[in-house]
Amino acid sequence: MPQDPATPVHESLPPPSVVTLWLCGSAGVWILYLAVFLQVPGASLNGAALNALANVVPLALLAAAAHLLVKRHVMRLSVPAQIIAHVAIGAAFAAAWFALVTLALALIDYAQNGRFDLAGFTGGAFIWQNLQGLVLYWAVIATTYAVRGGRAAAPVTIVSAPPLERYLTRKGDDIAPVNVRDIILIAGAQDYAEVTTLTDTHLVRMSLSEFEKRLDPQRFLRVHRSRIINIDHLDYAEPAGGGRLIAHMTDGATVPLSRTGSQALRALIV
Repeated sequence: MPQDPATPVHESLPPPSVVTLWLCGSAGVWILYLAVFLQVPGASLNGAALNALANVVPLALLAAAAHLLVKRHVMRLSVPAQIIAHVAIGAAFAAAWFALVTLALALIDYAQNGRFDLAGFTGGAFIWQNLQGLVLYWAVIATTYAVRGGRAAAPVTIVSAPPLERYLTRKGDDIAPVNVRDIILIAGAQDYAEVTTLTDTHLVRMSLSEFEKRLDPQRFLRVHRSRIINIDHLDYAEPAGGGRLIAHMTDGATVPLSRTGSQALRALIV
């Protein structure tokens, strides 16, 4: 259905669910600060609520700004540059929060008592306030990285590559081609794969999982976490108890199948 051209489109606004979560998180932090300020001797509920608000409103605004800054810019940098950026932004975050809290408390005092005092915190209170700012900054950034997965990824176009049909391997000082259809069995050997063909056995500098991604799934079957067989060279399979099978290959090799591998092989029965 075409959109009414008179209807404004706000593409830059975050989804309502994100705003809702952010507001709920801010409300939760406000409740925690309220509970702390209520422990101060002589504190009233109204005064504690205003003091908590003076801390949380600047914090929520700065946290949102830091989140967007890191997500859109910092994550695109190299790892050393990200570390330097976080040190600088964290210090600025703590200093800005201290200044905004001081201003908010001064405004509250002015509204209640007619005094506007920007003296702020001193001594241990000053150190504690700035330490809170640094800790809260790193909490926000840790959440940002957890959601985004670290360094921002560039757009990726997935191209479906055809199955591997031939590759080259070394035989002594020579380089020889290997036809994938001639492979009987592939066994995992740490970061290598041991390949058994109709004529020989050789190592390939590729893990079993990487090799599996390059193979034709209609021909090759992962029958164990460390074994792949070519069903074109399967002679027969027999039960081994416990729902497992043993595959007998055309070269005489026997391959024990895991339960999952046995189920996958049984699934090919027609």
